[in-house]
Amino acid sequence: MRAGVEDDQKGFDARADATTLNVPTAADHAAAFVRSLIFSGELAPGDRLPPSRELAATLGISPVTLRLALRSLQSLGYVVTGRGAQAGSRVSDIETLGGCWAAWAFRHADDVDGIFELRATVETRIAWLAAERRTDEDMSAIDAANAMLSETHKGVLRWNAAFHDAVAAAAHSRELAAVMAEARGKLFLPVDLALRQHRLDEISRDHASIARAIRLKDSAAASTAMGAHVDAVKAMMEAALRR
Repeated sequence: MRAGVEDDQKGFDARADATTLNVPTAADHAAAFVRSLIFSGELAPGDRLPPSRELAATLGISPVTLRLALRSLQSLGYVVTGRGAQAGSRVSDIETLGGCWAAWAFRHADDVDGIFELRATVETRIAWLAAERRTDEDMSAIDAANAMLSETHKGVLRWNAAFHDAVAAAAHSRELAAVMAEARGKLFLPVDLALRQHRLDEISRDHASIARAIRLKDSAAASTAMGAHVDAVKAMMEAALRR
């Protein structure tokens, strides 16, 4: 009996060790956070990252752990780190980021589908609630976000993020807003491709349709318009991958 118990314990320990290998480290979480800032447009191509001490303090990690995270991001092409007068880390250029996006999407095709399923589920519900609950101040914020469009990489990303954030705020659900932000931070729109393909007009029309339904407090129309918008963005990404 004792031998059997010991064998069972060894098996448990082996499974635990295998599971531990798949648990993200603090450096992994830090790298994912910085990558989400790039994806959301908070950090645009060429932008300098915050000073290491400041960024490490924000993330609640040690400078050593942050260096590991940045080293990982540099090896994948998301950031470049200089020396001497150019010391510090910067976000890579738009062409390099486009390559990073394509490489990530090819490796995680199943994840991309799942993320868009999550976005469709969450954001259609957010749009429904926004139409039900929005105030005049919420509507003004949505209109102001829609007016932010600028045909630059940083401008497009921040315009898109500001619009979706304003709609989420109008839904008055912190939980749904948090899930939406997490999903959006996992991948980003290949904006350089969007600019070349003149798809910004289409995205802008989608935003206008969503805003119009929210203004009219038509929950069903707002939800439908948001669903069509998420589908259109997914189609754009799939088209870019095929090329």
